[in-house]
Amino acid sequence: MDLGQLKGLGLFTEALYLDLMVVRGPEEIENFDNIFHGTINRLPRVGTLSKMFRRYCMGSTSFDERDFRFVLEEVLRWTPKICRVRVNLPFQIFDWKSRTATLLFATTLECLAKRNLEHQAIQTLVVDHLTDTALIRICNNPMDLANVIKVLTPVVHLCISTNTEEIGPYHQDAFGRYLWFIIRKARALKSLCLVGWNIKKGIHGRRHDNVIRFEIWNMRSLPFSGSDSNWGFLRYLELKRVYFRPSKFIEFIKQIKTNLRELYLVEVCLRVHHFSNDEISGLWIGKENISKPADSIWVAEELREMEGLKLNILRATRLEYDVFEIDPQPTDAKFDFLDPLERNRSFDQRFVDAVIQGPEKMHLNLYKDHSIDQNLSFNSETIVFNDHENIDYTQHSILNSSLVEKFSSTPRERRDYDAETYQRSRNTTSNFKRCIDGYFFNKNEQELRKLQAIVAVADHEMNLLGEEIYRTRF
Repeated sequence: MDLGQLKGLGLFTEALYLDLMVVRGPEEIENFDNIFHGTINRLPRVGTLSKMFRRYCMGSTSFDERDFRFVLEEVLRWTPKICRVRVNLPFQIFDWKSRTATLLFATTLECLAKRNLEHQAIQTLVVDHLTDTALIRICNNPMDLANVIKVLTPVVHLCISTNTEEIGPYHQDAFGRYLWFIIRKARALKSLCLVGWNIKKGIHGRRHDNVIRFEIWNMRSLPFSGSDSNWGFLRYLELKRVYFRPSKFIEFIKQIKTNLRELYLVEVCLRVHHFSNDEISGLWIGKENISKPADSIWVAEELREMEGLKLNILRATRLEYDVFEIDPQPTDAKFDFLDPLERNRSFDQRFVDAVIQGPEKMHLNLYKDHSIDQNLSFNSETIVFNDHENIDYTQHSILNSSLVEKFSSTPRERRDYDAETYQRSRNTTSNFKRCIDGYFFNKNEQELRKLQAIVAVADHEMNLLGEEIYRTRF
Protein backbone atom coordinates (compact mmCIF):
# COMPACT_ATOMS: atom_id res chain seq x y z
CA MET A 1 0.00 0.00 0.00
CA ASP A 2 1.36 3.40 -1.01
CA LEU A 3 0.79 5.59 2.05
CA GLY A 4 2.08 8.63 0.17
CA GLN A 5 -0.68 8.35 -2.42
CA LEU A 6 -3.21 7.62 0.32
CA LYS A 7 -2.30 10.76 2.27
CA GLY A 8 -2.93 12.88 -0.79
CA LEU A 9 -6.11 11.26 -2.09
CA GLY A 10 -7.57 10.34 1.29
CA LEU A 11 -8.75 13.88 1.97
CA PHE A 12 -11.20 13.57 -0.94
CA THR A 13 -12.41 10.04 -0.13
CA GLU A 14 -15.94 9.64 1.23
CA ALA A 15 -16.64 5.91 0.73
CA LEU A 16 -14.84 2.68 1.66
CA TYR A 17 -15.54 -0.75 0.16
CA LEU A 18 -13.97 -3.76 1.91
CA ASP A 19 -14.41 -6.86 -0.26
CA LEU A 20 -13.41 -9.87 1.84
CA MET A 21 -15.63 -12.37 0.05
CA VAL A 22 -12.90 -14.82 -1.05
CA VAL A 23 -11.00 -14.88 2.26
CA ARG A 24 -10.90 -18.37 3.78
CA GLY A 25 -10.29 -19.49 7.35
CA PRO A 26 -7.87 -22.14 8.68
CA GLU A 27 -10.72 -24.28 10.04
CA GLU A 28 -12.33 -24.27 6.60
CA ILE A 29 -9.12 -25.64 5.06
CA GLU A 30 -8.88 -28.29 7.78
CA ASN A 31 -12.47 -29.45 7.27
CA PHE A 32 -11.95 -29.52 3.53
CA ASP A 33 -8.85 -31.71 3.85
CA ASN A 34 -10.67 -34.09 6.20
CA ILE A 35 -13.53 -34.56 3.74
CA PHE A 36 -11.38 -35.14 0.67
CA HIS A 37 -8.55 -36.99 2.44
CA GLY A 38 -7.33 -39.88 0.29
CA THR A 39 -9.35 -38.89 -2.79
CA ILE A 40 -6.82 -36.69 -4.61
CA ASN A 41 -5.77 -39.56 -6.89
CA ARG A 42 -9.37 -40.19 -7.94
CA LEU A 43 -10.47 -36.54 -7.87
CA PRO A 44 -7.58 -34.59 -9.42
CA ARG A 45 -9.23 -31.17 -9.17
CA VAL A 46 -9.33 -31.47 -5.39
CA GLY A 47 -5.65 -30.59 -5.27
CA THR A 48 -6.27 -27.47 -7.35
CA LEU A 49 -9.13 -26.46 -5.08
CA SER A 50 -7.00 -27.00 -1.98
CA LYS A 51 -4.32 -24.68 -3.39
CA MET A 52 -6.96 -22.04 -4.16
CA PHE A 53 -8.24 -22.23 -0.59
CA ARG A 54 -4.76 -21.86 0.88
CA ARG A 55 -3.99 -18.91 -1.38
CA TYR A 56 -6.81 -16.91 0.21
CA CYS A 57 -6.50 -18.34 3.72
CA MET A 58 -5.61 -16.08 6.62
CA GLY A 59 -2.35 -17.15 8.21
CA SER A 60 1.36 -16.52 8.55
CA THR A 61 2.04 -17.22 4.87
CA SER A 62 -0.50 -14.68 3.57
CA PHE A 63 -1.94 -12.16 6.03
CA ASP A 64 -3.30 -12.33 9.53
CA GLU A 65 -5.45 -10.20 11.82
CA ARG A 66 -2.58 -7.83 12.64
CA ASP A 67 -1.90 -7.16 8.95
CA PHE A 68 -5.57 -6.48 8.28
CA ARG A 69 -5.87 -4.20 11.30
CA PHE A 70 -2.74 -2.22 10.35
CA VAL A 71 -3.89 -1.59 6.78
CA LEU A 72 -7.43 -0.64 7.79
CA GLU A 73 -6.25 1.70 10.56
CA GLU A 74 -3.92 3.46 8.12
CA VAL A 75 -6.67 3.83 5.53
CA LEU A 76 -9.09 5.28 8.08
CA ARG A 77 -6.42 7.53 9.54
CA TRP A 78 -5.92 9.41 6.28
CA THR A 79 -9.57 9.46 5.14
CA PRO A 80 -11.38 11.75 7.59
CA LYS A 81 -14.34 12.36 5.27
CA ILE A 82 -15.38 8.72 4.93
CA CYS A 83 -19.07 8.48 5.81
CA ARG A 84 -20.10 5.45 3.72
CA VAL A 85 -18.76 1.94 4.34
CA ARG A 86 -19.55 -1.40 2.73
CA VAL A 87 -18.15 -4.61 4.22
CA ASN A 88 -18.46 -7.77 2.13
CA LEU A 89 -17.70 -10.57 4.59
CA PRO A 90 -16.33 -14.00 3.53
CA PHE A 91 -18.88 -16.03 1.61
CA GLN A 92 -19.34 -19.48 3.14
CA ILE A 93 -19.06 -22.10 0.38
CA PHE A 94 -19.59 -25.06 2.70
CA ASP A 95 -21.90 -25.16 5.71
CA TRP A 96 -19.03 -24.84 8.17
CA LYS A 97 -19.08 -22.31 10.93
CA SER A 98 -15.96 -20.19 10.43
CA ARG A 99 -14.50 -17.73 12.91
CA THR A 100 -12.77 -15.82 10.13
CA ALA A 101 -15.85 -13.77 9.23
CA THR A 102 -16.41 -12.96 12.91
CA LEU A 103 -12.80 -11.91 13.34
CA LEU A 104 -12.75 -9.67 10.26
CA PHE A 105 -16.08 -8.02 11.08
CA ALA A 106 -15.15 -7.43 14.71
CA THR A 107 -11.81 -5.91 13.67
CA THR A 108 -13.54 -3.66 11.13
CA LEU A 109 -16.00 -2.42 13.76
CA GLU A 110 -13.17 -1.75 16.20
CA CYS A 111 -11.22 0.31 13.66
CA LEU A 112 -14.33 2.30 12.72
CA ALA A 113 -15.22 2.91 16.37
CA LYS A 114 -11.73 4.21 17.17
CA ARG A 115 -11.64 6.88 14.48
CA ASN A 116 -10.79 10.40 15.61
CA LEU A 117 -13.70 12.43 16.90
CA GLU A 118 -12.96 15.05 14.24
CA HIS A 119 -13.63 12.50 11.48
CA GLN A 120 -16.97 12.29 9.71
CA ALA A 121 -19.40 9.85 11.34
CA ILE A 122 -20.52 6.77 9.40
CA GLN A 123 -23.94 7.55 7.94
CA THR A 124 -24.30 4.71 5.41
CA LEU A 125 -23.36 1.14 6.35
CA VAL A 126 -23.72 -1.98 4.20
CA VAL A 127 -22.88 -5.42 5.63
CA ASP A 128 -23.07 -8.45 3.32
CA HIS A 129 -23.03 -12.14 4.30
CA LEU A 130 -23.49 -11.58 8.04
CA THR A 131 -24.15 -15.00 9.56
CA ASP A 132 -26.20 -15.68 12.65
CA THR A 133 -23.16 -17.29 14.28
CA ALA A 134 -20.95 -14.26 13.68
CA LEU A 135 -23.57 -11.84 15.02
CA ILE A 136 -24.15 -13.88 18.18
CA ARG A 137 -20.43 -14.15 18.86
CA ILE A 138 -19.93 -10.40 18.44
CA CYS A 139 -22.90 -9.48 20.63
CA ASN A 140 -21.73 -11.87 23.35
CA ASN A 141 -18.39 -10.05 23.53
CA PRO A 142 -18.79 -6.79 25.53
CA MET A 143 -15.99 -4.97 23.68
CA ASP A 144 -17.30 -5.96 20.24
CA LEU A 145 -20.85 -5.05 21.26
CA ALA A 146 -19.72 -1.60 22.41
CA ASN A 147 -18.05 -1.06 19.02
CA VAL A 148 -21.23 -2.10 17.20
CA ILE A 149 -23.30 0.40 19.17
CA LYS A 150 -20.82 3.22 18.64
CA VAL A 151 -20.61 2.64 14.89
CA LEU A 152 -24.36 2.22 14.36
CA THR A 153 -25.58 5.14 16.48
CA PRO A 154 -25.18 7.84 13.76
CA VAL A 155 -26.10 5.56 10.82
CA VAL A 156 -28.88 6.92 8.59
CA HIS A 157 -28.92 4.26 5.85
CA LEU A 158 -28.43 0.59 6.76
CA CYS A 159 -28.31 -2.51 4.54
CA ILE A 160 -27.72 -5.97 6.03
CA SER A 161 -27.76 -9.32 4.24
CA THR A 162 -27.90 -12.30 6.58
CA ASN A 163 -27.49 -16.05 6.45
CA THR A 164 -28.17 -18.83 8.93
CA GLU A 165 -25.73 -21.54 9.97
CA GLU A 166 -27.74 -23.12 12.80
CA ILE A 167 -31.47 -23.79 13.13
CA GLY A 168 -31.78 -24.57 16.83
CA PRO A 169 -34.62 -22.69 18.59
CA TYR A 170 -32.33 -21.08 21.18
CA HIS A 171 -29.81 -20.07 18.52
CA GLN A 172 -32.42 -18.51 16.24
CA ASP A 173 -34.09 -16.72 19.13
CA ALA A 174 -30.75 -15.19 20.13
CA PHE A 175 -30.05 -14.22 16.53
CA GLY A 176 -33.39 -12.42 16.26
CA ARG A 177 -32.94 -10.54 19.52
CA TYR A 178 -29.42 -9.41 18.63
CA LEU A 179 -30.31 -8.48 15.05
CA TRP A 180 -33.12 -6.13 16.05
CA PHE A 181 -31.10 -4.88 19.02
CA ILE A 182 -28.26 -3.58 16.82
CA ILE A 183 -30.67 -2.18 14.22
CA ARG A 184 -32.47 -0.17 16.90
CA LYS A 185 -29.16 1.34 17.99
CA ALA A 186 -29.19 3.38 14.77
CA ARG A 187 -31.11 6.22 16.40
CA ALA A 188 -31.28 8.34 13.24
CA LEU A 189 -32.10 5.44 10.89
CA LYS A 190 -33.97 6.69 7.83
CA SER A 191 -33.77 3.72 5.43
CA LEU A 192 -33.39 0.01 6.15
CA CYS A 193 -32.78 -2.86 3.72
CA LEU A 194 -32.83 -6.35 5.18
CA VAL A 195 -31.89 -9.26 2.90
CA GLY A 196 -32.35 -12.83 4.06
CA TRP A 197 -31.68 -16.35 2.86
CA ASN A 198 -34.91 -17.30 1.07
CA ILE A 199 -34.32 -19.24 -2.17
CA LYS A 200 -36.45 -18.35 -5.19
CA LYS A 201 -39.32 -20.80 -5.54
CA GLY A 202 -42.16 -18.95 -7.20
CA ILE A 203 -45.64 -18.42 -5.80
CA HIS A 204 -46.74 -22.01 -6.50
CA GLY A 205 -43.35 -23.56 -5.64
CA ARG A 206 -44.29 -24.20 -2.03
CA ARG A 207 -42.42 -26.78 0.02
CA HIS A 208 -44.24 -29.33 2.12
CA ASP A 209 -42.10 -29.45 5.24
CA ASN A 210 -43.82 -32.41 6.86
CA VAL A 211 -40.46 -34.17 7.34
CA ILE A 212 -39.35 -31.75 10.08
CA ARG A 213 -40.86 -30.77 13.41
CA PHE A 214 -43.21 -27.81 13.40
CA GLU A 215 -41.12 -26.00 16.04
CA ILE A 216 -37.98 -26.16 13.88
CA TRP A 217 -39.86 -25.05 10.75
CA ASN A 218 -41.41 -22.18 12.68
CA MET A 219 -38.07 -20.97 14.06
CA ARG A 220 -36.59 -20.71 10.56
CA SER A 221 -38.71 -17.61 10.02
CA LEU A 222 -37.07 -14.24 10.52
CA PRO A 223 -37.54 -13.68 14.26
CA PHE A 224 -38.77 -10.29 15.34
CA SER A 225 -38.28 -9.11 18.89
CA GLY A 226 -40.88 -6.52 19.82
CA SER A 227 -39.91 -3.43 21.78
CA ASP A 228 -41.13 0.02 22.66
CA SER A 229 -37.97 1.56 21.22
CA ASN A 230 -38.34 4.63 19.07
CA TRP A 231 -38.44 4.00 15.31
CA GLY A 232 -39.45 7.58 14.66
CA PHE A 233 -36.95 8.28 11.88
CA LEU A 234 -37.48 5.19 9.69
CA ARG A 235 -39.18 6.21 6.43
CA TYR A 236 -37.98 3.68 3.82
CA LEU A 237 -38.00 -0.12 4.30
CA GLU A 238 -37.08 -2.95 1.95
CA LEU A 239 -37.42 -6.62 2.91
CA LYS A 240 -35.88 -9.10 0.49
CA ARG A 241 -35.69 -12.90 0.49
CA VAL A 242 -36.89 -13.28 4.08
CA TYR A 243 -39.37 -15.63 5.75
CA PHE A 244 -42.00 -14.07 7.99
CA ARG A 245 -44.83 -15.49 10.03
CA PRO A 246 -47.95 -13.36 9.43
CA SER A 247 -48.23 -12.30 13.07
CA LYS A 248 -44.57 -11.24 13.29
CA PHE A 249 -44.76 -9.32 10.03
CA ILE A 250 -47.76 -7.30 11.21
CA GLU A 251 -46.14 -6.78 14.62
CA PHE A 252 -43.02 -5.43 12.92
CA ILE A 253 -44.95 -3.00 10.71
CA LYS A 254 -46.91 -1.75 13.73
CA GLN A 255 -43.62 -0.97 15.47
CA ILE A 256 -42.31 1.18 12.60
CA LYS A 257 -45.55 2.61 11.18
CA THR A 258 -45.27 6.14 12.62
CA ASN A 259 -43.15 7.68 9.87
CA LEU A 260 -42.92 4.80 7.38
CA ARG A 261 -43.72 6.11 3.90
CA GLU A 262 -42.22 3.57 1.49
CA LEU A 263 -42.38 -0.23 1.73
CA TYR A 264 -40.75 -2.63 -0.73
CA LEU A 265 -41.32 -6.40 -0.47
CA VAL A 266 -39.11 -8.55 -2.71
CA GLU A 267 -39.39 -12.35 -2.56
CA VAL A 268 -40.84 -12.18 0.94
CA CYS A 269 -42.16 -15.59 1.93
CA LEU A 270 -45.14 -15.87 4.28
CA ARG A 271 -44.87 -18.95 6.48
CA VAL A 272 -48.32 -20.38 7.13
CA HIS A 273 -49.85 -23.59 8.44
CA HIS A 274 -53.26 -25.19 8.77
CA PHE A 275 -55.42 -24.94 11.86
CA SER A 276 -57.37 -27.91 13.20
CA ASN A 277 -60.41 -26.73 11.21
CA ASP A 278 -58.26 -26.80 8.02
CA GLU A 279 -58.20 -23.02 7.75
CA ILE A 280 -54.90 -21.29 6.92
CA SER A 281 -53.07 -19.15 9.48
CA GLY A 282 -52.48 -16.29 7.05
CA LEU A 283 -52.82 -14.99 3.49
CA TRP A 284 -51.21 -12.12 1.64
CA ILE A 285 -54.47 -10.88 0.12
CA GLY A 286 -57.41 -12.87 1.43
CA LYS A 287 -60.40 -14.33 -0.37
CA GLU A 288 -63.43 -12.54 -1.74
CA ASN A 289 -66.98 -12.95 -0.46
CA ILE A 290 -66.01 -14.98 2.60
CA SER A 291 -65.41 -14.00 6.18
CA LYS A 292 -61.89 -14.15 7.50
CA PRO A 293 -61.38 -17.00 10.01
CA ALA A 294 -61.02 -15.73 13.56
CA ASP A 295 -57.38 -16.72 14.05
CA SER A 296 -56.17 -16.04 10.51
CA ILE A 297 -54.28 -12.93 9.38
CA TRP A 298 -54.87 -11.35 5.98
CA VAL A 299 -51.89 -9.11 5.48
CA ALA A 300 -53.40 -6.71 2.93
CA GLU A 301 -56.40 -6.07 5.16
CA GLU A 302 -54.22 -5.54 8.23
CA LEU A 303 -52.03 -3.01 6.41
CA ARG A 304 -54.99 -1.21 4.88
CA GLU A 305 -56.76 -0.81 8.21
CA MET A 306 -53.68 -0.20 10.37
CA GLU A 307 -54.17 3.07 12.23
CA GLY A 308 -51.25 5.45 11.79
CA LEU A 309 -49.76 3.72 8.72
CA LYS A 310 -49.62 6.20 5.84
CA LEU A 311 -47.72 4.66 2.93
CA ASN A 312 -46.98 6.82 -0.08
CA ILE A 313 -45.36 3.96 -2.00
CA LEU A 314 -45.94 0.21 -1.80
CA ARG A 315 -44.26 -2.17 -4.23
CA ALA A 316 -44.02 -5.97 -4.24
CA THR A 317 -42.15 -8.56 -6.30
CA ARG A 318 -42.67 -12.34 -6.17
CA LEU A 319 -44.54 -12.66 -2.89
CA GLU A 320 -44.57 -16.30 -1.82
CA TYR A 321 -45.96 -18.84 0.61
CA ASP A 322 -44.18 -21.56 2.56
CA VAL A 323 -46.62 -24.03 4.06
CA PHE A 324 -46.21 -26.59 6.81
CA GLU A 325 -48.41 -29.52 5.86
CA ILE A 326 -48.65 -33.02 7.24
CA ASP A 327 -50.66 -34.11 4.22
CA PRO A 328 -48.67 -33.22 1.07
CA GLN A 329 -51.78 -33.00 -1.07
CA PRO A 330 -52.20 -29.81 -3.15
CA THR A 331 -54.40 -27.25 -1.42
CA ASP A 332 -54.21 -24.31 -3.83
CA ALA A 333 -57.99 -23.88 -3.58
CA LYS A 334 -57.56 -22.67 -0.02
CA PHE A 335 -55.21 -19.89 -1.09
CA ASP A 336 -55.80 -16.59 -2.86
CA PHE A 337 -53.97 -17.23 -6.14
CA LEU A 338 -56.87 -16.57 -8.53
CA ASP A 339 -57.87 -13.06 -9.60
CA PRO A 340 -61.57 -12.67 -8.69
CA LEU A 341 -61.91 -9.82 -11.21
CA GLU A 342 -60.72 -12.15 -13.99
CA ARG A 343 -58.42 -9.45 -15.32
CA ASN A 344 -55.29 -11.61 -15.32
CA ARG A 345 -53.51 -9.44 -12.74
CA SER A 346 -50.35 -10.79 -11.18
CA PHE A 347 -50.40 -11.81 -7.54
CA ASP A 348 -48.10 -8.90 -6.63
CA GLN A 349 -50.34 -6.39 -8.40
CA ARG A 350 -53.42 -7.75 -6.65
CA PHE A 351 -51.68 -7.40 -3.27
CA VAL A 352 -50.77 -3.77 -3.92
CA ASP A 353 -54.31 -3.07 -5.16
CA ALA A 354 -55.84 -4.72 -2.09
CA VAL A 355 -53.77 -2.56 0.28
CA ILE A 356 -54.10 0.73 -1.57
CA GLN A 357 -57.54 0.52 -3.22
CA GLY A 358 -59.53 -1.72 -0.93
CA PRO A 359 -60.75 -5.31 -0.57
CA GLU A 360 -61.20 -7.35 -3.72
CA LYS A 361 -64.75 -8.35 -2.80
CA MET A 362 -65.76 -4.68 -3.12
CA HIS A 363 -64.08 -4.53 -6.51
CA LEU A 364 -65.85 -7.72 -7.53
CA ASN A 365 -69.31 -6.52 -6.51
CA LEU A 366 -68.98 -3.17 -8.25
CA TYR A 367 -67.20 -4.46 -11.32
CA LYS A 368 -69.90 -7.06 -11.96
CA ASP A 369 -72.83 -5.07 -10.56
CA HIS A 370 -75.86 -5.49 -12.83
CA SER A 371 -78.30 -3.84 -10.45
CA ILE A 372 -77.80 -0.51 -12.21
CA ASP A 373 -79.10 -2.00 -15.43
CA GLN A 374 -82.32 -2.90 -13.63
CA ASN A 375 -82.86 0.68 -12.45
CA LEU A 376 -82.05 2.76 -15.51
CA SER A 377 -84.89 5.15 -14.81
CA PHE A 378 -82.97 6.60 -11.89
CA ASN A 379 -79.95 7.40 -14.02
CA SER A 380 -81.42 8.12 -17.45
CA GLU A 381 -83.53 10.74 -19.17
CA THR A 382 -86.49 10.24 -21.53
CA ILE A 383 -86.36 12.42 -24.64
CA VAL A 384 -89.52 13.00 -26.72
CA PHE A 385 -89.06 13.93 -30.40
CA ASN A 386 -91.83 13.81 -32.99
CA ASP A 387 -93.98 11.74 -30.65
CA HIS A 388 -91.24 9.09 -30.34
CA GLU A 389 -89.67 8.40 -26.99
CA ASN A 390 -85.95 7.78 -26.77
CA ILE A 391 -84.08 7.00 -23.55
CA ASP A 392 -80.77 8.76 -23.05
CA TYR A 393 -78.37 6.37 -21.31
CA THR A 394 -75.55 8.89 -21.16
CA GLN A 395 -75.81 9.58 -17.44
CA HIS A 396 -76.01 5.88 -16.62
CA SER A 397 -73.04 5.12 -18.87
CA ILE A 398 -70.95 7.82 -17.21
CA LEU A 399 -71.89 6.58 -13.74
CA ASN A 400 -71.16 2.96 -14.57
CA SER A 401 -67.81 3.84 -16.16
CA SER A 402 -66.80 5.97 -13.20
CA LEU A 403 -67.59 3.14 -10.78
CA VAL A 404 -65.56 0.66 -12.78
CA GLU A 405 -62.68 3.11 -13.08
CA LYS A 406 -62.76 4.08 -9.42
CA PHE A 407 -63.04 0.67 -7.82
CA SER A 408 -61.70 -1.74 -10.43
CA SER A 409 -58.94 0.11 -12.22
CA THR A 410 -55.45 -1.27 -11.71
CA PRO A 411 -51.98 0.12 -12.31
CA ARG A 412 -51.31 -0.08 -16.04
CA GLU A 413 -47.53 -0.02 -15.82
CA ARG A 414 -45.43 -2.64 -14.10
CA ARG A 415 -43.46 -0.01 -12.22
CA ASP A 416 -46.69 1.01 -10.46
CA TYR A 417 -46.75 -2.20 -8.42
CA ASP A 418 -43.51 -4.14 -9.03
CA ALA A 419 -40.65 -3.32 -6.66
CA GLU A 420 -37.74 -4.34 -8.90
CA THR A 421 -39.09 -2.43 -11.90
CA TYR A 422 -39.76 0.67 -9.83
CA GLN A 423 -36.32 0.59 -8.19
CA ARG A 424 -34.53 0.72 -11.53
CA SER A 425 -35.35 4.41 -11.71
CA ARG A 426 -35.68 5.27 -8.00
CA ASN A 427 -34.20 3.34 -5.09
CA THR A 428 -34.12 4.70 -1.54
CA THR A 429 -33.11 1.48 0.21
CA SER A 430 -30.94 -1.17 -1.49
CA ASN A 431 -29.15 1.08 -3.97
CA PHE A 432 -26.31 1.40 -1.45
CA LYS A 433 -25.51 -2.29 -1.98
CA ARG A 434 -24.81 -1.60 -5.64
CA CYS A 435 -23.39 1.92 -5.38
CA ILE A 436 -21.92 2.81 -1.99
CA ASP A 437 -20.39 6.11 -3.14
CA GLY A 438 -23.37 7.29 -5.18
CA TYR A 439 -21.38 7.42 -8.43
CA PHE A 440 -19.98 4.02 -9.43
CA PHE A 441 -21.43 0.52 -9.21
CA ASN A 442 -19.58 -1.75 -6.78
CA LYS A 443 -18.58 -4.63 -9.01
CA ASN A 444 -15.32 -6.29 -8.09
CA GLU A 445 -15.30 -8.55 -11.14
CA GLN A 446 -11.93 -10.10 -10.36
CA GLU A 447 -12.91 -11.26 -6.87
CA LEU A 448 -16.29 -12.43 -8.10
CA ARG A 449 -14.70 -14.56 -10.81
CA LYS A 450 -12.32 -16.07 -8.25
CA LEU A 451 -15.19 -17.03 -5.97
CA GLN A 452 -17.22 -18.43 -8.87
CA ALA A 453 -14.25 -20.58 -9.90
CA ILE A 454 -13.89 -21.93 -6.36
CA VAL A 455 -17.62 -22.67 -6.09
CA ALA A 456 -17.70 -24.39 -9.50
CA VAL A 457 -14.78 -26.69 -8.66
CA ALA A 458 -16.12 -27.41 -5.16
CA ASP A 459 -19.57 -28.27 -6.50
CA HIS A 460 -18.13 -30.57 -9.18
CA GLU A 461 -15.86 -32.40 -6.76
CA MET A 462 -18.57 -32.78 -4.12
CA ASN A 463 -20.81 -34.43 -6.73
CA LEU A 464 -17.99 -36.80 -7.70
CA LEU A 465 -17.37 -37.57 -4.04
CA GLY A 466 -21.04 -38.38 -3.59
CA GLU A 467 -20.92 -40.78 -6.53
CA GLU A 468 -17.78 -42.39 -5.10
CA ILE A 469 -19.47 -42.94 -1.73
CA TYR A 470 -22.55 -44.40 -3.45
CA ARG A 471 -20.42 -46.89 -5.41
CA THR A 472 -18.56 -48.06 -2.31
CA ARG A 473 -21.83 -48.64 -0.44
CA PHE A 474 -23.75 -50.38 -3.18
